Amino acid sequence: MTAQRNIILASGGTGGHIFPARALAEELISRGFSVTLMTDMRGEKYEELFPGVSIVQVKAGSPSVRGLAAKVRAIGSLLVGFLQSRRILRRLKPIAMVSFGGYPSMPPAAAAASLGIPLLLHEQNAVLGRVNKLLAGRARYIATSFDNTESPDEDITDKMIHTGNPVRRAILALFGKGYRAPEAGGPINLLILGGSQGATILSEIVPAALAQLPEDLKSRLQVTQQCRVEDIERVRALYQESGIDASLAQFFPNVAELLERCHLAITRSGASTLSELSVAGRPSLLVPYKFAMDDHQRKNGEKAVARGAARLVLQDDFTVEEATRQIADLLRRPDCLSVMATAAAALGEIHAAEKLADLVERFTPANIETKKTGKAAA
Repeated sequence: MTAQRNIILASGGTGGHIFPARALAEELISRGFSVTLMTDMRGEKYEELFPGVSIVQVKAGSPSVRGLAAKVRAIGSLLVGFLQSRRILRRLKPIAMVSFGGYPSMPPAAAAASLGIPLLLHEQNAVLGRVNKLLAGRARYIATSFDNTESPDEDITDKMIHTGNPVRRAILALFGKGYRAPEAGGPINLLILGGSQGATILSEIVPAALAQLPEDLKSRLQVTQQCRVEDIERVRALYQESGIDASLAQFFPNVAELLERCHLAITRSGASTLSELSVAGRPSLLVPYKFAMDDHQRKNGEKAVARGAARLVLQDDFTVEEATRQIADLLRRPDCLSVMATAAAALGEIHAAEKLADLVERFTPANIETKKTGKAAA
């Protein structure tokens, strides 16, 4: 591994952090970089997601947990992780680090800043996350998914460069393929995704709402739904009782294929989910996670709604009756679904990984030398 072409990615936690990191890793490897992912002790489960990437685990914890003792343990883990990260970074000698937020990224990113390693942050959401907010003062650039990301002060805003949110190459292949609304009397493909771990409220509300649809709609449904493992059998029984064709799983490896045939998605409004919906150009009914930090899922979703790409129902308002009303209204109006799909596609950013990799390229020795030479000549 050559230090001149070695890049560190710091990420972990949910798919909202991991999937953009994976997309950037693919782009950097294609450009001849060596890539290392630094993450927390769950790193082993990411090995299949990051082919060709070295994975290094360091201690981390979330101080937002409840209870004084738990907070103290979390802070202690972050400190240990910081010291571990400094030792690892001194050995790897990367030219830059890209941090994707979340507490697993904090020890490596803070260590990079303390060693003078150029730090780039990527913010997936419409509001700067807590970890990125803490690190923003030490970052060279802050790449954003949205063209208008909330930040605490002007100095931080000045560092922001809109790149978009990198998505997986399998999803990128859907861009420009277009959208075909359900045909009269034909099948209606619904895709229900609850983020990287499923969403219990979608498992509780959506099956009951679909069961209440008029028979002419219900009989046409083909449902694919992500569920928590503890919910799958209960949800399967509900669909069987309603006579609805449904495929359920805790995780779907073929999301691109599912999006391609999807007529309507019912999802949370995490940044990665919205990015993939927009690249694929698919209409959606969004139910933001009400406990998301700084209410970022609601803010993410509102931006899609403002552009006509989605409808949004707050979690507290997402009752069986309201879900039935919204779904029936959309399925009765294929022209509306088509308009939403077109609006979603207009939001799709297919070059986000390339733009983020271009920022990384600024720190290669050749580019730094060019800058120095340019200044000297001036």
